[in-house]
Amino acid sequence: MFIDLYGYQNLILFIARVVLGITFIKHGWPKIKQPLGMKTWLAEMRFPVPAALSVIVALVEFFGGWAVLTGVYLQEAAVLIAADMVVATFVKRFNLKKNWVDGFELDLALLALALMLALYGAGDWALL
Repeated sequence: MFIDLYGYQNLILFIARVVLGITFIKHGWPKIKQPLGMKTWLAEMRFPVPAALSVIVALVEFFGGWAVLTGVYLQEAAVLIAADMVVATFVKRFNLKKNWVDGFELDLALLALALMLALYGAGDWALL
């Protein structure tokens, strides 16, 4: 017999927020310290306005991570993070010719987690 897990919904949402938030804070911090650090790489991938995109990615990842972690503007931040992961997945799969293993599986997992939080929200254990 399977136990009813609905009572653990807030715990699961909290764990998901902590994992996704810390992951993006960790990956966003180096980009905040050097916001134009991705500019050359984005230009090589033929993205338009690479300097602006480099700054946008830094802001989305770092401050979006904090928003997800605290639950403040979580759904908006989760949608932006999901968009970031869609682009990262396509870049790795099609531009860098990566395979599933050691390629873009982490990006897809982070995308799924961000979409889950965007859909279900922060739960009761959030600052707002």
